Amino acid sequence: MQKKLETVAVVGLGYVGLPLALLVEEKGYKVIGIDIDEKKVKALAEKRKLNGFEEFEKKIRNSKNFFPTNNFDELKNASIIIVAVPTPTFENHQPNLLPLTSALEEISKRLDRYQHVIIESTINPGVCEQVVIPLLEKASGLKVGKNFYVSHCPERIDPGNKNWDVEKIPRVIGSADPKGLILGLSFYKTIISAEITPMKCIKEAEAVKVVENSFRDINIAFVNELAMSFSKLGIDIKNVIKGASTKPFAFMAHDPGCGVGGHCIPVDPYYLITYAKKNGFSHKFLSLARKINNNMPVFTVNLLKKALKKTNTPIKKINIGILGLAYKPNVSDTRESPALEIIKNLQRRGINVLSFDPYVKHETSVSSLKSLLKRSNALILVTAHKNFLKLKPSDLLKNKIQILVDGRNALSKEKFLSSGIVYQGIGR
Repeated sequence: MQKKLETVAVVGLGYVGLPLALLVEEKGYKVIGIDIDEKKVKALAEKRKLNGFEEFEKKIRNSKNFFPTNNFDELKNASIIIVAVPTPTFENHQPNLLPLTSALEEISKRLDRYQHVIIESTINPGVCEQVVIPLLEKASGLKVGKNFYVSHCPERIDPGNKNWDVEKIPRVIGSADPKGLILGLSFYKTIISAEITPMKCIKEAEAVKVVENSFRDINIAFVNELAMSFSKLGIDIKNVIKGASTKPFAFMAHDPGCGVGGHCIPVDPYYLITYAKKNGFSHKFLSLARKINNNMPVFTVNLLKKALKKTNTPIKKINIGILGLAYKPNVSDTRESPALEIIKNLQRRGINVLSFDPYVKHETSVSSLKSLLKRSNALILVTAHKNFLKLKPSDLLKNKIQILVDGRNALSKEKFLSSGIVYQGIGR
């Protein structure tokens, strides 16, 4: 007789939840994947192609114990419930916990004794104790640590990185009580091949994620500010970073760019800023870093204006070609992409914008790179996709393109300048 598989439910089948659900199924569990997007659920159930998740097509096709649904009643069959819904911010940068609380409300109506609820969504310190646990206890009538367990294992994922996928990245976990921590560690050790570090309390686990991404945001803001300074001082930031990187200790290279994208770095610092402010502390350093990085799309557009003025090109009688909509190279993820802000800024100025991204074709305005080059008068490279790194000065010249704004410092400044093209980099 075949042994009955333990059932794990994953609530939220996005960029975090779907890879995790497929990994858990691969490791021998029965997985119920719950999402409110009916089209996504249907596509997954029928094992059809899903935009943005092309790299998981084979795993989806081969899955035998992964059952996508939008029926929260299926939660009653799970011993572990993992919540991996988005935690974005509102337009005013305040944390938006509505996706999380909505999911928790559905879970709380069905929560049973001894179930283990694990939050993987990024949250600020205090959310588990002040929001998650009270919400689950109130509706269910159960008591955390006695009747059910709550843990936080903040997601770590790097879309498109084959060396560091969801199975190989080290994790941390914190729980509301000692038994929950033991159970959580035991579960993750069955699915993650990397080290899993237990935290002393759940609030520490919450803090880890926002600290990781705030660290990156601050360092990117530092080099972005240097880039803006060096652009006036005649210093090439790319060469300086290369030189500084020769120091074998106490320096970590970060690159400037036309903006910071993705769901983590532009979002997570606001969770810490807001939580600290409510508790009587003002994060001036984090707030300044966010302000600097949020300004980079405007700085990039101003570089274009400078180049247009240099070539006496009428600003409202041209087409600007945007190379890339994704927030990082060789993926289809457009969340918080600086390309979106650059396009909005250009359009507000009455400039006609064209765009092409080989990974996000359904959102671009032209069908190919060839078409973009043919119809553009100037280019802004926003995403350093491998396809774009092959561009040569001759590709622009034969299409009578005079201006290139390299928002990622990814192309050869020397080659484009020597060909007569007006090249503008970020701090170059």
